[in-house]
Amino acid sequence: MTQLTSRAVIRVVIVADHPLAAEAIRRGLRHAPSCQVIGYVDGRRSDLSPVANANPDVVLIDDSETPEAALDRVRALRGIVPDGKLILLSTSMDADTLADAAAAGIDAAIARGTQLEGVALLVREVAVGNVFHAFAKPGPSASERSETAAEGLTARELEILALVASGASNGRIARELWVTEQTVKFHLSNLYRKLGVANRTEASHYAHVNGLLEPAAARRTATVPTLAVAA
Repeated sequence: MTQLTSRAVIRVVIVADHPLAAEAIRRGLRHAPSCQVIGYVDGRRSDLSPVANANPDVVLIDDSETPEAALDRVRALRGIVPDGKLILLSTSMDADTLADAAAAGIDAAIARGTQLEGVALLVREVAVGNVFHAFAKPGPSASERSETAAEGLTARELEILALVASGASNGRIARELWVTEQTVKFHLSNLYRKLGVANRTEASHYAHVNGLLEPAAARRTATVPTLAVAA
C-alpha cells in the first residue's frame, strides 16, 4: 500500500458488534471528509475475510460489547489486512491493555469516550502517518517470541505445524502421523491457542515469520514411528 497523503480519500471498514454502533461511528467519520466508510462487518462472525476483500486503508475496531474478543479480532485482521492501519476504539486505556493490543497488531488506540469529531480527525491522522504511538510495556523481540512459542509447543504440535505450513490437509496429516483426524484437530486447537492465532493460515504465517519450521522438521524426523519387520 502506498503512503497516503492528507488529501487522499481514506477507505475505512468498521468492525463492530452491532449495526447501531457501526452507524454511530460512521456518522462521526463524516466530520473528516477525507474518510470514506466503505463497509461494516459484524465482529461476532468468525469469517472476517470480507474486510480483506474490501482492501481498506483503515480498519476501525470497536470493542464496546465484547472487549475480551477484541484482541482475537485484531490478530485475525492483522493477518488478512497486513498493510492496512488497525485502530482500536477501546473501552480501557490502561497500559497493560494497550500493550496487549499493540502486541496483537494495532497501529493506534482511541478511547471510546472520545467525541466522534475527534475520532474522525485521529483516524485521518493515523492513516496518513502523522501519529505514532509508543505503547507502554513493549513486547518481546521477534527472536524472543519465536523461542517462547517453540518452547510452548510439544514435539507433536511442531510436527503438525510443519505439515500445516506445507499445505497438508487434516486427513493427510493424520495419515502421515498415524493418528486420527480428531487427534489432529485436538492438536491444532492447542497450537492455535498457544500461538494466539485463529486458523491454519495464520499459524502457517506465524511459523514462517518466527522460524518455527526448521526445528519442527527436525523433531518430526526424529519421531517418525519405526515398523518392525518380521523375519
